[in-house]
Amino acid sequence: MKMKSVVIRTTDIQKSINFYEKIMGFSFDGMISAAPGKQIAFLSDPESGAKLELLHNERGEVCTSGSVSLTFIVDQIAWAEKHMTDNKVRILSTPKTIKDGKKIMTAVDPNGVELDFIEE
Repeated sequence: MKMKSVVIRTTDIQKSINFYEKIMGFSFDGMISAAPGKQIAFLSDPESGAKLELLHNERGEVCTSGSVSLTFIVDQIAWAEKHMTDNKVRILSTPKTIKDGKKIMTAVDPNGVELDFIEE
């Protein structure tokens, strides 16, 4: 079994595209209109090849992220913190050192999805 992608439901697809493209460094691969009022944007992480789909349905309700988070490995946690701060991204948990000397920080995307950054 292989995971194909992660889907994030959004109320503002353009804001989400801009966030993942400009701030997180994803590549915008395209967008389709799956049905009237339903758009899906496809993005990918050039480094890992991970796929992300942003789904906007004008008639549907957006699910709260609750138990969903995305994890990113970074070379320097201080860079990640500065990058998020410079781009006015809300940081939920400032960098701290955890088990095995790893450093972690948590921010949140425009849809309320938690983004964990780990320096190993």
